[in-house]
Amino acid sequence: MCTKSLWTFLLLSSFVLAFTHCGGQIQEKPIAGCERISGTPGPEDLDLIRETSTVIVSSHERRNGLKDLGALFEVSLLDTKGKLEAKKIETNYPENFRPHGISYAKVKGVDTLAVISHTLQDENPHTIEMFERNKSGKWVHTKTLNDPSLTSPNDIFMNESGEIFASNDNGTNNTFRKYFDMIIRSGRADITYYDGNSFQPLGVPVMLGNGIYIRKKGNKEILYRSVFAEQAIRLYEVDRSAGKLNLKYLESIDIGAGPDNILEDENGMLWLVAHDSTYKFIRHSMNRNNLAPTRVFKINPENKEITEVYANEGAEISAGSTGLVFKDKLLISQVFEDFLLVCPRP
Repeated sequence: MCTKSLWTFLLLSSFVLAFTHCGGQIQEKPIAGCERISGTPGPEDLDLIRETSTVIVSSHERRNGLKDLGALFEVSLLDTKGKLEAKKIETNYPENFRPHGISYAKVKGVDTLAVISHTLQDENPHTIEMFERNKSGKWVHTKTLNDPSLTSPNDIFMNESGEIFASNDNGTNNTFRKYFDMIIRSGRADITYYDGNSFQPLGVPVMLGNGIYIRKKGNKEILYRSVFAEQAIRLYEVDRSAGKLNLKYLESIDIGAGPDNILEDENGMLWLVAHDSTYKFIRHSMNRNNLAPTRVFKINPENKEITEVYANEGAEISAGSTGLVFKDKLLISQVFEDFLLVCPRP
């Protein structure tokens, strides 16, 4: 959760949300045999290239006033018995690259990454950076997308046709307006849609939007969106029938904690990491010695059954953000520290 826009949110929320979502002790649910993959500062988001058994990591150090620049890393899961390592992707990174949410898709046959970047610039403070893998296997930055509707993008989803859905966590970049929205609990954080040519807001604003994922089943597309303030995931049907894309709200799945990023495994199960305590998350953002809980859930999209598969008060991993399952492993990322946690698949 948290980059430039969310850093402001964290300060604001200390006056509003922290008092209503302080969180007590959680019941820990360990997984035996977890190990660290070090070397990735603030690996907030992950995505998987199944074809090559490669995990892409979005990495940015967030505790230095956000001054540091970020990078992308790769973790190969091909060797199931070897020690896993994170290797920095060497490429022509754009200026002021501070990555947040990422999404991979093979767009028109080309390996493609869409990456949210928080530039900290007055003009285009938030961008979507596009990378493609060339014929020699190297990632190359190809273009920058920007639009005023990218008010505070947190997570992103891209499909194989090149469409992009970006979930904003706030409806403005203006600090005063953020204060005001928080105080009156105004939901203005919309989803921004890019059709390959132009952007448009989809008219489904919430308060503190977060992770976003679209799951296809037959001819149906269901969009799942984490809403941090509601401690729930909202479900929408993607409607293309009128010649214009619209989202039809279906229902919400209560999580009981602040949901972050969402991914799907090879069996169609959804995996979600959630923050149990806003207050502890804020304190951890200020000092690594202040622990913040990490909770990982598996969601059956057919019957909406939720199973908690991992829970830790923060000693093993604090402020977890993404859970990625592949073959016999569960990788858990987090917002601030410099490692991923890799566990046996629960």
